[in-house]
Amino acid sequence: MRLLTGILLICLLLLLVPVSPAEDSTAWYDKGVELMNQSKYPEAAAAFRNATTIDPNNTWAWLNLGKAMQEMNWITPSYDAFKNATNVDANNTWAWIFRGNFLQSRGQIPQAITMYQAAIKGDSKNSWAYYHLGTAYQALAQYKEAKQAFTNAITYDPNNEWAWYNLAMVLKSAGDFPGYQVNLKKAIALDPELPKKVGLST
Repeated sequence: MRLLTGILLICLLLLLVPVSPAEDSTAWYDKGVELMNQSKYPEAAAAFRNATTIDPNNTWAWLNLGKAMQEMNWITPSYDAFKNATNVDANNTWAWIFRGNFLQSRGQIPQAITMYQAAIKGDSKNSWAYYHLGTAYQALAQYKEAKQAFTNAITYDPNNEWAWYNLAMVLKSAGDFPGYQVNLKKAIALDPELPKKVGLST
């Protein structure tokens, strides 16, 4: 009987142990990710909002809140969430990349370039930061700058097939057809399904 009483007391004490705000925020974040994977964007947004309310410094909750709202075409709130992420952690490379992606999707290419440059400032060896910078320059037909950005992306991740592919497309646009073919072959070697993904005839 005394043993049972002791066990019950321990269980009660465990129930009384406070859960930190960070743990609560993480739980809501995980729930949001689960809902996002099911394309339940309103519910996901609500979960990420709870996460950021509990822990305003949860950068990834802000980022995913922005993505969920973007999926629902909530433009201004989405951008505000991305902006909050960069305000919370100015050294988070992906926060700047997400913010740049949003601006680029809205046709605000010069502003997107500024975001990608901030991402690179936070992590000068992040292949995807250079990749997205390259796509922005590519959209402006600034092929010299795009070529350099994609080359940097490949330098830091030689397995980045999208950097190889976009480098090939930039060279094609610049009239360098041999360079286009060489880099396209490298991209396809990394991902044999790439031609189907981009609609290329082989």
